[in-house]
Amino acid sequence: MITYLKHSEIDQQQWDLCLDQCNNSLVYGYSWYLNIAAPGWDALVLNNYEAVMPLTHHTKLFIPYLYQPYFTQQLGVFSKTSLSPQMILAFIDAIPIRFKFIDINLNESNEVPRNLYKLKKRKNYLLNLQYTHAVLSGGYDEHCKRNIKKAKKNNLLIQPIDIALAVAFYQKYKGDVTQQLEDKDYQRLVQILVAAEQRKLVIARGVFNAQMELLAVSIFVIHKGRMIYLLGGASEQGREARGMYLLFDDIILHFSEHPMILDFEGSEIPGIARFFKGFGAQKRNYYKLRINRLPWIVRWLK
Repeated sequence: MITYLKHSEIDQQQWDLCLDQCNNSLVYGYSWYLNIAAPGWDALVLNNYEAVMPLTHHTKLFIPYLYQPYFTQQLGVFSKTSLSPQMILAFIDAIPIRFKFIDINLNESNEVPRNLYKLKKRKNYLLNLQYTHAVLSGGYDEHCKRNIKKAKKNNLLIQPIDIALAVAFYQKYKGDVTQQLEDKDYQRLVQILVAAEQRKLVIARGVFNAQMELLAVSIFVIHKGRMIYLLGGASEQGREARGMYLLFDDIILHFSEHPMILDFEGSEIPGIARFFKGFGAQKRNYYKLRINRLPWIVRWLK
Protein backbone atom coordinates (compact mmCIF):
# COMPACT_ATOMS: atom_id res chain seq x y z
CA MET A 1 0.00 0.00 0.00
CA ILE A 2 1.29 3.43 -0.97
CA THR A 3 0.70 6.08 1.69
CA TYR A 4 0.94 9.85 1.44
CA LEU A 5 2.89 11.35 4.34
CA LYS A 6 3.19 15.00 5.22
CA HIS A 7 6.67 16.18 6.12
CA SER A 8 6.15 15.89 9.88
CA GLU A 9 4.96 12.29 9.47
CA ILE A 10 8.04 11.03 7.65
CA ASP A 11 10.44 8.83 9.61
CA GLN A 12 13.62 10.30 8.18
CA GLN A 13 15.81 7.61 9.69
CA GLN A 14 13.73 4.92 7.98
CA TRP A 15 13.72 6.99 4.82
CA ASP A 16 17.51 7.18 4.65
CA LEU A 17 17.83 3.50 5.52
CA CYS A 18 15.60 2.77 2.52
CA LEU A 19 17.83 4.93 0.30
CA ASP A 20 20.88 3.06 1.60
CA GLN A 21 19.33 -0.22 0.48
CA CYS A 22 18.00 0.94 -2.91
CA ASN A 23 19.78 -0.13 -6.07
CA ASN A 24 18.75 3.13 -7.73
CA SER A 25 19.39 5.53 -4.86
CA LEU A 26 20.81 8.95 -5.63
CA VAL A 27 22.29 11.44 -3.20
CA TYR A 28 19.55 13.97 -4.04
CA GLY A 29 16.97 11.68 -2.44
CA TYR A 30 18.36 11.58 1.10
CA SER A 31 16.50 13.45 3.80
CA TRP A 32 19.46 15.67 4.71
CA TYR A 33 19.76 16.77 1.06
CA LEU A 34 16.03 17.31 0.57
CA ASN A 35 15.70 19.22 3.85
CA ILE A 36 17.97 21.88 2.37
CA ALA A 37 17.02 21.72 -1.30
CA ALA A 38 13.25 21.54 -0.72
CA PRO A 39 12.32 22.37 2.89
CA GLY A 40 9.01 20.86 3.99
CA TRP A 41 8.94 18.13 1.33
CA ASP A 42 6.26 15.45 1.65
CA ALA A 43 6.42 11.83 0.48
CA LEU A 44 4.79 8.71 -0.85
CA VAL A 45 5.88 5.53 0.96
CA LEU A 46 5.24 1.91 0.02
CA ASN A 47 4.40 -0.25 3.06
CA ASN A 48 7.22 0.01 5.62
CA TYR A 49 9.58 2.16 3.54
CA GLU A 50 10.09 -0.52 0.88
CA ALA A 51 9.98 2.17 -1.81
CA VAL A 52 9.70 5.94 -1.52
CA MET A 53 9.03 9.03 -3.61
CA PRO A 54 9.73 12.56 -2.38
CA LEU A 55 7.09 15.16 -3.19
CA THR A 56 8.84 18.52 -3.38
CA HIS A 57 6.19 21.22 -3.33
CA HIS A 58 5.50 24.92 -3.32
CA THR A 59 2.31 26.97 -3.16
CA LYS A 60 1.63 29.78 -5.60
CA LEU A 61 -1.58 31.83 -5.65
CA PHE A 62 -2.91 29.39 -3.03
CA ILE A 63 -2.39 26.45 -5.42
CA PRO A 64 -0.02 23.64 -4.25
CA TYR A 65 2.18 22.19 -6.97
CA LEU A 66 5.13 19.82 -7.32
CA TYR A 67 8.39 21.11 -8.75
CA GLN A 68 11.97 19.97 -9.32
CA PRO A 69 14.28 21.71 -6.83
CA TYR A 70 17.52 23.24 -8.02
CA PHE A 71 20.56 20.98 -7.68
CA THR A 72 18.47 17.78 -7.83
CA GLN A 73 18.65 16.44 -11.36
CA GLN A 74 16.59 13.30 -10.71
CA LEU A 75 14.20 12.21 -7.97
CA GLY A 76 11.15 10.02 -8.59
CA VAL A 77 10.72 6.57 -7.05
CA PHE A 78 13.52 4.82 -5.15
CA SER A 79 13.03 1.15 -4.28
CA LYS A 80 14.77 -1.70 -2.48
CA THR A 81 13.51 -4.09 -5.19
CA SER A 82 13.34 -3.84 -8.97
CA LEU A 83 10.80 -1.34 -10.25
CA SER A 84 8.20 -2.21 -12.86
CA PRO A 85 6.41 0.40 -14.98
CA GLN A 86 3.22 -0.61 -13.14
CA MET A 87 4.79 0.29 -9.79
CA ILE A 88 5.92 3.68 -11.10
CA LEU A 89 2.40 4.30 -12.37
CA ALA A 90 0.99 3.33 -8.98
CA PHE A 91 3.17 5.96 -7.31
CA ILE A 92 2.21 8.63 -9.86
CA ASP A 93 -1.46 7.80 -9.46
CA ALA A 94 -1.05 8.09 -5.66
CA ILE A 95 0.07 11.73 -5.85
CA PRO A 96 -2.67 13.60 -3.96
CA ILE A 97 -5.14 15.52 -6.08
CA ARG A 98 -4.39 18.62 -3.99
CA PHE A 99 -1.24 19.09 -6.09
CA LYS A 100 -2.81 20.76 -9.10
CA PHE A 101 0.31 21.04 -11.22
CA ILE A 102 3.18 18.55 -11.38
CA ASP A 103 6.50 19.28 -13.10
CA ILE A 104 9.16 16.90 -11.79
CA ASN A 105 11.99 14.67 -12.99
CA LEU A 106 11.86 10.93 -12.46
CA ASN A 107 15.11 8.97 -12.20
CA GLU A 108 16.70 6.80 -14.88
CA SER A 109 15.26 3.62 -13.32
CA ASN A 110 11.68 4.91 -13.57
CA GLU A 111 10.10 3.63 -16.79
CA VAL A 112 6.57 4.82 -17.55
CA PRO A 113 4.39 4.13 -20.60
CA ARG A 114 4.61 7.43 -22.47
CA ASN A 115 1.05 7.25 -23.78
CA LEU A 116 -0.43 7.55 -20.27
CA TYR A 117 1.30 10.74 -19.10
CA LYS A 118 3.04 13.71 -20.64
CA LEU A 119 6.70 12.77 -20.49
CA LYS A 120 9.73 14.54 -21.90
CA LYS A 121 12.92 12.58 -22.45
CA ARG A 122 15.99 14.19 -20.90
CA LYS A 123 19.64 13.30 -21.47
CA ASN A 124 22.32 12.41 -18.95
CA TYR A 125 25.89 11.26 -19.64
CA LEU A 126 27.78 8.62 -17.65
CA LEU A 127 31.35 7.31 -17.83
CA ASN A 128 32.43 4.03 -16.21
CA LEU A 129 35.81 4.64 -14.54
CA GLN A 130 36.72 1.00 -13.82
CA TYR A 131 39.22 0.95 -16.69
CA THR A 132 42.79 2.26 -16.87
CA HIS A 133 43.35 5.89 -17.77
CA ALA A 134 44.99 4.75 -20.98
CA VAL A 135 41.81 2.94 -22.00
CA LEU A 136 39.54 5.76 -20.87
CA SER A 137 41.56 8.51 -22.54
CA GLY A 138 41.69 6.39 -25.68
CA GLY A 139 37.92 6.80 -25.79
CA TYR A 140 38.10 10.61 -25.88
CA ASP A 141 37.15 12.15 -29.22
CA GLU A 142 39.78 14.05 -31.22
CA HIS A 143 38.38 17.45 -30.25
CA CYS A 144 38.75 16.56 -26.56
CA LYS A 145 42.27 15.19 -27.02
CA ARG A 146 43.42 18.35 -28.85
CA ASN A 147 42.07 20.61 -26.11
CA ILE A 148 43.75 18.57 -23.35
CA LYS A 149 47.06 18.91 -25.21
CA LYS A 150 46.55 22.68 -25.47
CA ALA A 151 45.73 22.89 -21.75
CA LYS A 152 48.89 21.00 -20.79
CA LYS A 153 51.00 23.60 -22.60
CA ASN A 154 49.60 26.39 -20.41
CA ASN A 155 51.35 25.41 -17.15
CA LEU A 156 48.08 25.02 -15.30
CA LEU A 157 47.82 23.74 -11.73
CA ILE A 158 44.91 21.75 -10.32
CA GLN A 159 44.35 21.69 -6.57
CA PRO A 160 41.56 21.42 -3.96
CA ILE A 161 39.61 24.59 -3.23
CA ASP A 162 37.07 25.81 -0.70
CA ILE A 163 33.49 25.04 -1.74
CA ALA A 164 32.23 28.56 -0.95
CA LEU A 165 34.97 29.98 -3.18
CA ALA A 166 34.01 27.58 -5.97
CA VAL A 167 30.33 28.55 -5.75
CA ALA A 168 31.17 32.27 -5.70
CA PHE A 169 33.40 31.80 -8.77
CA TYR A 170 30.60 29.98 -10.58
CA GLN A 171 28.09 32.68 -9.70
CA LYS A 172 30.45 35.38 -10.98
CA TYR A 173 31.32 33.76 -14.30
CA LYS A 174 28.28 31.60 -15.07
CA GLY A 175 25.51 33.59 -13.44
CA ASP A 176 24.58 35.19 -16.76
CA VAL A 177 23.56 31.80 -18.17
CA THR A 178 21.73 30.70 -15.01
CA GLN A 179 19.76 33.87 -14.40
CA GLN A 180 16.92 31.92 -12.79
CA LEU A 181 19.17 31.32 -9.79
CA GLU A 182 19.03 33.98 -7.08
CA ASP A 183 21.43 34.68 -4.22
CA LYS A 184 19.28 32.57 -1.90
CA ASP A 185 19.65 29.61 -4.27
CA TYR A 186 23.44 29.84 -4.22
CA GLN A 187 23.33 30.12 -0.43
CA ARG A 188 21.22 26.96 -0.35
CA LEU A 189 23.74 25.23 -2.61
CA VAL A 190 26.55 26.10 -0.20
CA GLN A 191 24.47 24.63 2.63
CA ILE A 192 24.00 21.41 0.66
CA LEU A 193 27.71 21.18 -0.07
CA VAL A 194 28.68 21.89 3.54
CA ALA A 195 26.36 19.08 4.66
CA ALA A 196 27.84 16.78 2.01
CA GLU A 197 31.38 17.78 3.00
CA GLN A 198 30.61 16.87 6.62
CA ARG A 199 29.76 13.41 5.29
CA LYS A 200 33.00 13.33 3.26
CA LEU A 201 31.09 13.24 -0.02
CA VAL A 202 32.52 16.31 -1.77
CA ILE A 203 35.46 16.88 -4.12
CA ALA A 204 36.10 20.51 -5.14
CA ARG A 205 38.91 21.34 -7.55
CA GLY A 206 40.21 24.55 -9.05
CA VAL A 207 42.43 25.25 -12.06
CA PHE A 208 45.07 27.95 -11.56
CA ASN A 209 47.53 29.57 -13.93
CA ALA A 210 51.21 30.25 -13.18
CA GLN A 211 50.23 33.47 -11.35
CA MET A 212 47.83 31.40 -9.14
CA GLU A 213 44.78 33.08 -10.62
CA LEU A 214 41.69 30.88 -10.45
CA LEU A 215 40.51 30.02 -13.97
CA ALA A 216 38.00 27.19 -13.54
CA VAL A 217 36.22 25.21 -10.84
CA SER A 218 34.36 21.93 -10.44
CA ILE A 219 32.44 20.35 -7.57
CA PHE A 220 31.60 16.65 -7.43
CA VAL A 221 29.40 14.83 -4.91
CA ILE A 222 30.16 11.13 -4.41
CA HIS A 223 27.59 8.59 -3.31
CA LYS A 224 27.58 4.78 -3.64
CA GLY A 225 30.07 4.61 -6.47
CA ARG A 226 28.57 7.53 -8.38
CA MET A 227 30.48 10.81 -8.70
CA ILE A 228 28.08 13.57 -9.73
CA TYR A 229 29.35 16.71 -11.43
CA LEU A 230 27.14 19.12 -9.52
CA LEU A 231 28.68 22.43 -10.49
CA GLY A 232 31.49 23.85 -12.59
CA GLY A 233 32.62 26.49 -15.00
CA ALA A 234 35.46 28.65 -16.24
CA SER A 235 36.22 32.32 -16.71
CA GLU A 236 36.93 33.62 -20.21
CA GLN A 237 40.64 33.19 -19.51
CA GLY A 238 39.96 29.70 -18.23
CA ARG A 239 38.07 28.78 -21.40
CA GLU A 240 40.93 30.05 -23.55
CA ALA A 241 43.37 27.97 -21.47
CA ARG A 242 41.09 24.89 -21.88
CA GLY A 243 41.00 24.55 -18.09
CA MET A 244 37.85 22.41 -17.90
CA TYR A 245 39.31 19.82 -20.27
CA LEU A 246 42.36 19.43 -18.08
CA LEU A 247 40.25 19.35 -14.93
CA PHE A 248 38.05 16.47 -16.12
CA ASP A 249 41.00 14.54 -17.47
CA ASP A 250 42.65 14.88 -14.06
CA ILE A 251 39.53 13.61 -12.27
CA ILE A 252 39.29 10.67 -14.68
CA LEU A 253 42.99 9.92 -14.13
CA HIS A 254 42.61 10.05 -10.36
CA PHE A 255 39.59 7.74 -10.23
CA SER A 256 40.47 5.40 -13.08
CA GLU A 257 40.50 1.69 -12.17
CA HIS A 258 37.93 2.37 -9.45
CA PRO A 259 34.37 0.97 -9.31
CA MET A 260 33.02 4.44 -9.95
CA ILE A 261 30.61 6.06 -12.40
CA LEU A 262 31.29 9.66 -13.40
CA ASP A 263 27.89 11.31 -13.76
CA PHE A 264 28.18 14.45 -15.87
CA GLU A 265 24.54 15.37 -14.99
CA GLY A 266 23.76 15.79 -18.68
CA SER A 267 22.64 18.85 -20.58
CA GLU A 268 20.08 19.79 -23.20
CA ILE A 269 22.52 22.45 -24.49
CA PRO A 270 24.29 20.95 -27.56
CA GLY A 271 27.71 22.48 -26.84
CA ILE A 272 27.79 21.19 -23.25
CA ALA A 273 26.49 17.78 -24.31
CA ARG A 274 29.29 17.62 -26.89
CA PHE A 275 31.84 18.42 -24.17
CA PHE A 276 30.58 15.53 -22.02
CA LYS A 277 30.39 13.10 -24.93
CA GLY A 278 33.93 14.08 -25.86
CA PHE A 279 35.20 12.20 -22.81
CA GLY A 280 33.57 9.00 -24.00
CA ALA A 281 30.51 9.35 -21.77
CA GLN A 282 27.44 7.33 -22.73
CA LYS A 283 23.95 8.78 -22.94
CA ARG A 284 21.40 7.63 -20.37
CA ASN A 285 17.83 8.93 -20.50
CA TYR A 286 15.44 9.91 -17.74
CA TYR A 287 12.03 11.56 -17.94
CA LYS A 288 10.40 14.82 -16.94
CA LEU A 289 6.80 14.28 -15.85
CA ARG A 290 4.20 16.99 -16.27
CA ILE A 291 0.56 16.73 -15.13
CA ASN A 292 -1.79 19.71 -15.30
CA ARG A 293 -4.84 19.54 -13.03
CA LEU A 294 -5.41 23.28 -12.88
CA PRO A 295 -8.84 24.79 -13.57
CA TRP A 296 -9.29 25.23 -17.31
CA ILE A 297 -8.77 29.00 -17.35
CA VAL A 298 -5.63 28.78 -15.20
CA ARG A 299 -4.45 25.79 -17.27
CA TRP A 300 -4.84 27.82 -20.44
CA LEU A 301 -2.81 30.64 -18.96
CA LYS A 302 -0.17 28.19 -17.67
